Amino acid sequence: MAYRLFLLAIAGLFLNVNQVQAQEEKKDPRFMLGFNAGANFSRISNNDTFPVNFTRRNRLGIALGVSGIYDMSSNAGIAFGANFVQKGYRVNNDTLPASPDINRKFWSVNIPLGLHFRQQFNAQNYITEKFGVIANFNFRGDSASFVNDDRKPAFLIKETSARNFYPMFYLGFALGGTSENNNRYEFGVTYTQSLSNDASLMVLHSEGLKKQFPLNYRGGFLQIGFTYYFNLSNFKKSRGYFY
Repeated sequence: MAYRLFLLAIAGLFLNVNQVQAQEEKKDPRFMLGFNAGANFSRISNNDTFPVNFTRRNRLGIALGVSGIYDMSSNAGIAFGANFVQKGYRVNNDTLPASPDINRKFWSVNIPLGLHFRQQFNAQNYITEKFGVIANFNFRGDSASFVNDDRKPAFLIKETSARNFYPMFYLGFALGGTSENNNRYEFGVTYTQSLSNDASLMVLHSEGLKKQFPLNYRGGFLQIGFTYYFNLSNFKKSRGYFY
């Protein structure tokens, strides 16, 4: 009789341990790491004035990187990452029938750090608001010149770098979801702007490139992207095995 009671106690203890372990595995993970990819739109500063026939246009670039988040609670987390961002500007002369624009592009590294807040719609879906700061570093020279047409230039841009390393801030939101194994995915829009000037431009135009006007490029952009976070606890070895 005592032997049977001992076996029942052991079995009950084993079942209770398995139930606790299952409950722990269902909890939201604290630390997640993943990747992001997206497209961004960048252009000349809003404060600049263009002469007749010249306009600024949005320039399309790409962004790729790694993203991480540490959940301080079920509704808030600290986000961080490292991204390669292709950005720049585009200046257009509307009167030219061919080669009407100069499309400037270069790569930069962005290191973001910020706070993300999450509200659940239901067990799987949520919305995230995010904001934070970014350390930006550009891969480019101190000065450069660009023409709309190498054979017959109608206008020219002289670019002088104000700084290649500077701080930025970002604001955005995303719609997200959670998979069965607690991985997360998000589709979002983020606005990024610098806290200083990126470069100064001088546009030379008209016959003999004798006329000119200044422009400023601040280095900000609007990004539409996708982020996927992996639940790192899924990569741990099962505690049911003995080693």
